[in-house]
Amino acid sequence: MYDFFQRHRFIEGLCGWAVLMILVGVFAALVGGNVLFPIWRVPLFLNFFALGGFAYVNVTGEPADNRMGIADWLNRIQWINGLGLLLHGTIGFYTRNGTRQIVPSLWRAPVGDVVITLGIYILLFTGATALAWIVKHNRNH
Repeated sequence: MYDFFQRHRFIEGLCGWAVLMILVGVFAALVGGNVLFPIWRVPLFLNFFALGGFAYVNVTGEPADNRMGIADWLNRIQWINGLGLLLHGTIGFYTRNGTRQIVPSLWRAPVGDVVITLGIYILLFTGATALAWIVKHNRNH
């Protein structure tokens, strides 16, 4: 697909917007109308949206010999969840200009939601770290 999209940039742009809308639409359909509440849905949304975007760009925007391997995917999961936890746990998520808070910080959430949210972030981060260690260990042997 990379070669095709290199020759047809307009179609690439249309497909990019279509994939973006599909990602948002599928996630919204799965979780209902109130996408970011309860607050534990935020890490799921971050991972689903970011990894879906990475997958699309990986297939359409990179030549076959330059695509991400499993170690790169695991690294992305670590970064998404590490930064997501840092932002979500301290200041929350704001709009681009910083005037309106979209998701409050974890400190303002009920205890049950905090435990579930932290569990999701930690599970995804440590799972990706453990798998990365296994992949690295198997390459060395």
